[in-house]
Amino acid sequence: MMDRRELLYRASMLLGGVITTSAAAGVLAGCTTAPDGMGEVKSGFLTAEETATVSAMAEQIIPRTDTPGALDVGVPAFIDRMLSGYYTDYERGIVRTGLASANADAAKLRGKSFAQLTADEQVALMREYDKAQFDQTRANANVQGASPHYFRLVKELTIIGFCMSEAGATKLMNYAQSPGPFRGDVPLNEVGKASAL
Repeated sequence: MMDRRELLYRASMLLGGVITTSAAAGVLAGCTTAPDGMGEVKSGFLTAEETATVSAMAEQIIPRTDTPGALDVGVPAFIDRMLSGYYTDYERGIVRTGLASANADAAKLRGKSFAQLTADEQVALMREYDKAQFDQTRANANVQGASPHYFRLVKELTIIGFCMSEAGATKLMNYAQSPGPFRGDVPLNEVGKASAL
């Protein structure tokens, strides 16, 4: 059976081995995606433009395929709740500044917001951000208290939010409910004599 600690471990492996203490605190405190997908963001932190940018990024990080994607399971609302409830003001500032720079990059590229770019244009910019966050993380590997890159935080929250959803847990993380669902109508001949009291 997979518990929250196992989920954090598996999500950290997807992210290269490390997650922020704020993410761990939020998960261990019980912040999850809701069963209905929570499509609507009831802002505790993100503005409408920031929500659109985060949604576009989350959709490119975990798109819908034969399984639900990040938007289908309510990742943007999860990100908003995590940022408003568990991340520090400093981390929130990094995210806010980074999302503004993504929109500025999009405006330079096409005169549009990040969310209005085509999927290929979004992915091209996100590859640049991913390389920048990798280089920054690598350069600061031995620096205690080094600032994370905003895109690293967005990826972290997207992956954790997806993994904590029902679809993520059952389709990606191979969660198996234990001891399993109750079935009170199983015929005795299917379970054998050992189960009969």
